[in-house]
Amino acid sequence: MQLQRKRPSIDPTPSIDPRRSENQYQTIFDCYPHPTWILDRATLRFLAVNDAAVERYGYSRAEFLDMSYPDIHLADDGVELKQKLGQFGGSRGASDWRQRTKSGSLVRIHAVWRPVPFNRVPAILMIGESTPTARRRLLVETEEGRDRLLALSRRLVEIQETERSDLARELHDEIGQLLTGLKLLIAAGARRESREVPDPDQEEMAAIVNELIGRLRDISMSLRPPMLDEIGLLPTLVWHFERYTARTRVRVVLRQTIEGARFPAPVEIAAFRIIQEALTNVARHAAVEVVEVDVRADRENLILRIEDRGHGFDPHTPSTGGSAGIIGIQERARLVGGHLTLESAMAAGTRIAVVLPLGSHEADAQVPQP
Repeated sequence: MQLQRKRPSIDPTPSIDPRRSENQYQTIFDCYPHPTWILDRATLRFLAVNDAAVERYGYSRAEFLDMSYPDIHLADDGVELKQKLGQFGGSRGASDWRQRTKSGSLVRIHAVWRPVPFNRVPAILMIGESTPTARRRLLVETEEGRDRLLALSRRLVEIQETERSDLARELHDEIGQLLTGLKLLIAAGARRESREVPDPDQEEMAAIVNELIGRLRDISMSLRPPMLDEIGLLPTLVWHFERYTARTRVRVVLRQTIEGARFPAPVEIAAFRIIQEALTNVARHAAVEVVEVDVRADRENLILRIEDRGHGFDPHTPSTGGSAGIIGIQERARLVGGHLTLESAMAAGTRIAVVLPLGSHEADAQVPQP
């Protein structure tokens, strides 16, 4: 008779290593994103503090462990603090409080707490979150900061355009006149000598002066075309397209409905700079012979479209879609309240559409009827 061996019973519940579990909870506590403390329920002294509290309040862990929770509160809140924690220390609670960091700055928090055991000592787990009022204030301050940044950007662009205009005028009026005077002196000297054979040195000097005058004129016009202020956007664009084609061999096909129209100065400047930058990108990257530019307007907006059928790019790739040229166009549009739409793909070309609102200047703009 064989005896059947009794199979050992298998406990389906895996064993838990207390030390490992304790380490996991410690990691969670340290990495929790809100300032968190463990307080002695009787004395309110700090027993533990997480990384967020150290970072937010500026005290080291050692400094916190030598302090109690009331030490980071305003003195006026001390009585209320002790009353609430004394009343609700054995259960959950919540309250809005004001606190001070080590540097003295004011912090408004929404504190929530609950009782926990900690090293066999009755304790309180305290979590400090931003109060709804503080969050709203933070949003308001963020919006105000964004508005100030936008106003500063507008001002910087205005200063830049003014400096461009002043520099262009100074180059044309001051240096241009000196070069013209030098040219006249060279010509007068040649006439006084009245040689039958022209002096090659004088001819070379005259040629150099002529070239300098031409280059100076180009630089002056590139800095700020005076015709943009004098006769408007469309004639300036036509002039720019002619120079652009002569330099790059890329032909510009223009379609427009703004014949004779004038727009507010900030909008005309933004439109000219946006098209100028977009065409520069085409010349650098697209490898095409033709680019199309469409300029249209209604009573509310000036609409620009620049399209090429060149190499294209992936607009979601930071190294291309976030290029300085595209960012510059976006900023120019944003500063006058406009927005940009970009479509591009590899080997499929690029289309840029920009809408610039006429806004409060609508009454000042002379927009043709559609």
